[in-house]
Amino acid sequence: MKRDPKTGAPDFYAFARDYLHTFLPTVARRSPQTIEAYRISLECFLDYLHGQANIERAHVSFDHFDRDHLKGWLAWMIDQRHYATRTVALRLSTVKAFLTYCSGEDLTLVPLSQAAKALQSPAIARRPIEYLTEPQTRAVLAAFAGRTTKSRRNRMLLILLYDTAARVGEITSLTLQDLCLDPPGHVRLTGKGDKTRVVPLTGKTIEHLRIYLAEFHPNTTHLPA
Repeated sequence: MKRDPKTGAPDFYAFARDYLHTFLPTVARRSPQTIEAYRISLECFLDYLHGQANIERAHVSFDHFDRDHLKGWLAWMIDQRHYATRTVALRLSTVKAFLTYCSGEDLTLVPLSQAAKALQSPAIARRPIEYLTEPQTRAVLAAFAGRTTKSRRNRMLLILLYDTAARVGEITSLTLQDLCLDPPGHVRLTGKGDKTRVVPLTGKTIEHLRIYLAEFHPNTTHLPA
């Protein structure tokens, strides 16, 4: 047990050392860059405790990871340090992850971790989605003129991406069994979590597919309905 020999309370620095030097690199297999981000977040919280709450580093304990101190830390990062919203969210999420680890090691720290999880980081403003204009879309589709087999294959992939709004991985993992060219033509896509959905195909895309299949899969005589 990682406890202070004098007080019997969970030892914050012992937990932090094991988390950064043992758990993250060997159990969670996080990259050095990720581990450094966790370390910086903990250092940031300690800087706040020292500069704003007058708590010396040597005296920091899990008692200082209470909701009030964490809320003050958030306000400090936003109002005084002027951190970007994404940075604030990252700092808070890494401290939450640390407390989750600690609560798994010591049951007495579960309430502390649960209270921290309830804290919300500032909302990140979403950038509006930018769509290609019609001329830009035509230019993308015309990028492959079809003079080579590779060019014709890539053009077919682009047409499918445009018509189905699928992810690249969903298109590249398609099999012949996922296509149906008989009315109503459609394609069966498998997305994240192996969830499938059926997406209708336009008549023009079906024409392109028939030409493509005649060249690349000439022995295909029937596709599933």
